Amino acid sequence: MTALEDAQEEAKADMTPMIDVVFLMIIFFICIEFKVLESKLDAFLPTDKGSQATVVEPEEQLSIKIHVESKGIPSYKLGGPGVLSPDTDRPYRFVLEGHRVRWEIGPKPVGTLKEVKVELDRIAGDPSSMIPDKKTGGKKLMSCVIEAYPGTYYEDVAKTNDAANAAGFKEVNFGGGLGEGK
Repeated sequence: MTALEDAQEEAKADMTPMIDVVFLMIIFFICIEFKVLESKLDAFLPTDKGSQATVVEPEEQLSIKIHVESKGIPSYKLGGPGVLSPDTDRPYRFVLEGHRVRWEIGPKPVGTLKEVKVELDRIAGDPSSMIPDKKTGGKKLMSCVIEAYPGTYYEDVAKTNDAANAAGFKEVNFGGGLGEGK
């Protein structure tokens, strides 16, 4: 056979392994019980059917805004910025000196966390703060949303959330994306 005949000879792929794989897949899908798989996979599907428009009525909620008046300066008892503790291999903790925030609960400005607690207790005790509960048909305390403005620390939000929970607010939501930090 010459080189020209070798080049002109048609290359043929061996289809045996491909046929074996297809038969194995057919056997696999015949033997598997799909009902067992379906019972193991949770599916939370919407209850609405068809293309009907569901109207959601707005629900009144209390807005609690946290504004930063002064960012504060980190004060380290041990180490410093960027220094890692040899025990934990994590940065040392710091306390913010001069960090001050103010709150707006609805339209009312509030200056201290103690005043926040008093105002939230007052609102929770006010009968006009009760809204219809669609699940039970009765009344429930309105929900509140904590909106943290740029520069707010997690501690500020956590203490505000604790005050809302202590006042009796069961539904506390969190807002965000209120601009860039300065």
